[in-house]
Amino acid sequence: MKLVIDRTLFGFNDGIDTINQLNDKFTFLSILLNRLLSEKYTGKKIKYLNLFFYENPIKLIKAYGKDYFLHYYGGQFTYKRVIDYDFFLSLNYDGQKQFIWKTAYEMLQFAAEELKNESLLNASEYAYHKGLEMELNADYRMIETEVIIFGKNYKAAVWVNFLVDKMQANFTLEKNNQIVLKKLLEEGPNGMEFFLVMFKKILQKDNSIIIHGTKDLAYLPLQVSFINDHGQLSINN
Repeated sequence: MKLVIDRTLFGFNDGIDTINQLNDKFTFLSILLNRLLSEKYTGKKIKYLNLFFYENPIKLIKAYGKDYFLHYYGGQFTYKRVIDYDFFLSLNYDGQKQFIWKTAYEMLQFAAEELKNESLLNASEYAYHKGLEMELNADYRMIETEVIIFGKNYKAAVWVNFLVDKMQANFTLEKNNQIVLKKLLEEGPNGMEFFLVMFKKILQKDNSIIIHGTKDLAYLPLQVSFINDHGQLSINN
C-alpha cells in the first residue's frame, strides 16, 4: 500500500528517560495510525505528522506562550499538548494503548478543525474506529506476491509483527488468507525504523522463493525452499 503520509511519529516529551522509552514502546501505534490515515486522506500534503505528549505545560508556555503548539507548513505537521501522565502510567498495557489511541484521535480532530482540513477530520475519524475494530493490531505485510509452489497457488509475504518488547519479521506462505507455513527472519527492538524497510521484494525460482532486501544484511538475498511430502508442504531448513 502506498503511504500518503510518509511517517507518523508519537513523542513522549518530558526529559525523563523512563518516559522517553515510551517512544519506542508505542511506535507500533503510530505506524498503525499512519497506515490507516493513508487509506482515506486526500487533503493538503502531509509528509511528516508529529504528535507530542507533554507531561507539564510549563515547557510549552515558555516556548509558545500557551499550553499547546499546533503548526503546519510545507508538509510538516506538528502538534504538542499535555496529557495526564499520572493517569496514563497507572493503566495496564492495554489501557495505555487505548489511552494513546484516543488521545491521538482527539488531537487530530482538533487540529483538523483549527486548520480547516476536512480530509484530516474524516481520515482520523475513520482511522480511530478502524483501529479499534482491528483491536489496535499493527501487524502488516511488508511485501507480498502470488506464487505457485508444486502446482498450487499461494501468497508469499514478509510480515512485520509487533510484540510488547520487540519487532519480528516473519516469512509466511498463505492460502485462502490462512498461514500455511511461517519462518522467523529477523528480530529487533521496537522503534528501529530500519527494520521496516529491510526487505524489498519476493521472487520465485522453481519451487523456491527468494527474498531480496537491503545490502546491509549479509544473508540477503535469502532462498526459502520447500519440500512436498505426499501433499504435505514444509520448509527445507
